[in-house]
Amino acid sequence: MKKLTLTFLLITVSFLSLSKAQVGGNQVYRDRNNNDYSTLRNLPEFINTNTYFATDSTLIITVKVLMNKTADQYKLTLGLNEEAATPKIAIENINRRISGFMKRISPMGIKDNDIFVDFISQTKIYDYNINKDSQTAVQKMDGFETKKNIIITVNKHSMIEKLISEASDFQIYDVIKVDYISSDIDKIQEELLKEAYSVFDKKKENYFKLFKKEIIGNPTASSGFTYVFPKSQYQNYTAFESANVTYGYDSRYVKKEERKSKTFYYDGTDYTGFDKVINNADPEVGIQYIMNLNVKYDLKKNKGK
Repeated sequence: MKKLTLTFLLITVSFLSLSKAQVGGNQVYRDRNNNDYSTLRNLPEFINTNTYFATDSTLIITVKVLMNKTADQYKLTLGLNEEAATPKIAIENINRRISGFMKRISPMGIKDNDIFVDFISQTKIYDYNINKDSQTAVQKMDGFETKKNIIITVNKHSMIEKLISEASDFQIYDVIKVDYISSDIDKIQEELLKEAYSVFDKKKENYFKLFKKEIIGNPTASSGFTYVFPKSQYQNYTAFESANVTYGYDSRYVKKEERKSKTFYYDGTDYTGFDKVINNADPEVGIQYIMNLNVKYDLKKNKGK
């Protein structure tokens, strides 16, 4: 069985890659070690890297569509702790801070139903009594620590920074995470499937115009739908150039390093291999939705000479 190779598709893919050239920027300092799976993460599956896969008796047409869409809601999780001599005092103090913060953000339109306070833990704190004469350190209990998380749901991304700023006045500094929420996943899936079928119709028409093939029976189709949240798509790097110090035989010198800042940036799914990308110019970080559509035809074999 002889496979049909469509070389013009490879040319198209190469052209698309060149048309997306960009300035590298400081991201080129990113570590590319064995733990960096970003290349594998962005590489489409083999079946999706080919627009058509054909033999003398089979044709598979593949469509891949991606949509960038901002979230409908955002769930911010803030963490705080309180240390005191007794558990009761620790709880009273932490609740006072939480109550003050909730009153502060109420005028921003944050309702009680938008907030949940999650009790995380209550633990003992230990320290040491140091005796210099006997050169001993004896462990002792030194109080209690209570930890709680405040979970807040908002409708606008711009609210997140305002909440973090107000929280700092109540010694709430730990920004644990921000979850992106979509309430229209079923609707988006339906929309993407329609987009995929629209692209498929054009591909089918182009193929059968170019290759005069006869279809046997009815085609079979399969589709796959997934979505990717921003939290799994951030990369990091530390950009700097540094000189080297050679000590020779003198080891009296101690080399002290300056702190180098680490940069994090959003690196969404690579558009390579997609037939259509929706909202690709929107700079706001959001959720990426991906639809795969594969349609298989049985073809009548050409008679040999």
